[in-house]
Amino acid sequence: MDKFYPANYFDLRDFEFREVFFEDKPVWETVKNIEKYIDKFFTTQGVKNLGGRFPRAFLEGEHIYVGEGTKIFPGAFVGNNVIIGNNCEIRPGAFIRENVILGDDCIIGNSCEIKNSILLNHAWTSHFNYVGDSIIGNNTNIAASTIFANIRFDFFDENPNPIKIKSGKECFDTGLLKFGGILGDGSQTGCKALINPGTLIGKKCILGGFIGHRGIIADNTKILDCLK
Repeated sequence: MDKFYPANYFDLRDFEFREVFFEDKPVWETVKNIEKYIDKFFTTQGVKNLGGRFPRAFLEGEHIYVGEGTKIFPGAFVGNNVIIGNNCEIRPGAFIRENVILGDDCIIGNSCEIKNSILLNHAWTSHFNYVGDSIIGNNTNIAASTIFANIRFDFFDENPNPIKIKSGKECFDTGLLKFGGILGDGSQTGCKALINPGTLIGKKCILGGFIGHRGIIADNTKILDCLK
């Protein structure tokens, strides 16, 4: 199981909120911990910092932290239990829902929806993206219309199955009904890439657009041709 530990995907040394991670557990266990960490962050530290004034932006949550130098543009929406680091851009039309942690220098762009997710430092999701129940690494770029899908087709059945991770002949039950994916440090997607639920993407990968990606994708993988 140690091959799924956060250190295999992320460098956390410069991430201010790294205590959200379970360093000795699979990465999906951290997804389960996001809400608990944020609750503790606001309860124990008594933090309520909205940075500067953001005219015509909708900051609707009771618990919102905004770091220095961050810009939240008119028309952006920020919900409850949200931590935003320093020097980020939350652009017009962005929709940040509940339980989100952004590191420094992140971009959440037009018509991007983020929920129950972590974006590490310098993670960019700039145009028409959905990122749900996922962790996005440092120095990453999610191209326009990339989707991190977070539920199985049977989610609405009476007894839905949790999302599983397949590694060779082994299968690991995450225990999560909602789990998008992991995007390792330095990786990027092409336009309209689809990341299927439970996809684990290593470091410095390039994943082509108009392609559905799934499973475990090793470091330095390039998948560019949708016809192959």
